[in-house]
Amino acid sequence: MTKIGVFMFHDFGYPAFVESAKLAEKNGFEIFGLIDSTDAYSDYCAWDGLVAVNTSKILVGPWVTNPLTRHPRVTANHMLTLHELSKGRAILGLGAGANAVRTIGWEPARHSVMREAMDIFRNKFREKKADIPIYVAGGGPLNTKMALQLADGIINVGGSSHRPSDEKVLADLESLKARAKEVGRDFSTLEVRVGLGFAISHNRREAIEEMKWPVSNMIKGIFQERSSPLPPELERFREEAQMVEAYDWFDHMRSHTPDGQLARHARMVSDELVAALGLPAGTPKELLPRFKALWQAVSSMPNVGLVITPHGSKGGRKRSFELFVKEILPRLKE
Repeated sequence: MTKIGVFMFHDFGYPAFVESAKLAEKNGFEIFGLIDSTDAYSDYCAWDGLVAVNTSKILVGPWVTNPLTRHPRVTANHMLTLHELSKGRAILGLGAGANAVRTIGWEPARHSVMREAMDIFRNKFREKKADIPIYVAGGGPLNTKMALQLADGIINVGGSSHRPSDEKVLADLESLKARAKEVGRDFSTLEVRVGLGFAISHNRREAIEEMKWPVSNMIKGIFQERSSPLPPELERFREEAQMVEAYDWFDHMRSHTPDGQLARHARMVSDELVAALGLPAGTPKELLPRFKALWQAVSSMPNVGLVITPHGSKGGRKRSFELFVKEILPRLKE
C-alpha cells in the first residue's frame, strides 16, 4: 500500500484543523506536517501539540523547519517534547529556509549549517533515547548529498515543477537513486516523499484562482533564470510574466491574504497561465487521472510515498483536502 501524508497549513480555526488531522488519521495517512513560518502563519509548535494529543497513530511535526530562525537545540527540545506528547509519533522535517528566513531579510542556511544542525539533532535524540526520524527537503547538490548520507528520508522529490507528471517524478527518483549509489547509500533504506500541491473544487474557476500563488513563485525561474529554451506553449506568456509583481513572502504559499483578498503577487496571473503551467487545479473528476498516474508511479517503489498539499484560502484548504479524501483517495486505493 502506498504511503501518503498531508502537509496542512494552519490558517483556519484550530477545531477545524484538528478535525482535518483526525480525518487524515482515519483515512490511513502516515504523516501530518505543519508549515514553520516566521510571519505568514501561526507558530507550528503550538499547533502540532494540539494534533499530537488529539490523534493516536499519525506522525506529526514540522514540514519543514530550518536551523536559522530556530536554533537546532531549540528545535531538538521541541521535538523531544512532541515525542512525549504524541507517545513516540514525532517526525522532523528540515530545510534551508524559505519564507521563514526571507521575510526577515536572511538567506537560506548554508550547507555547513544544515550539517551541523543534523549532528545536534541526532546527539540530542540519542541522549534521550528518542527515535525521531529526520527528513530533509530536497535542494541543492550539497544538501541533497548530506541528506543521502545522514537523513532518514528526503522530502518533496518531483511533483512541484512546471507540468508535474508521473514521468518526471520517475525520472527524478531514478536520478536520486543514482546519486545515492554515488555516496554509498542503499536507496531502499531511504524514505522518499514525493510532494504535490493542488486545489480541488466543484467550482473549477475557484480552484484555478487558489493555485495562482505557485505561478507567481515560479515565474522568475521559468521565464528569467531558465537555462534551457522556453517551451513554445509558454512563449506567449512572457509579457504577462514580466508584469507579475515580485513574490510576496509574507503571503507565502497562498493566493489570498488572511482577510480573504487576492494576494498582491497573484493579481496579475491569468487563469490561462495557470493552465499552461499544468498545475493541478480543477474538479475531482478533472484531477483524478493525474492523481492516478502519480499514484501508480509512486507505488512502483516500496520506499517512496506521496505527501499532498491542499491549497485554498482558509476554508478552501480544508475543502480541497476533504474532496481529495472523499472523492479521489478511494479511487486510488481500489
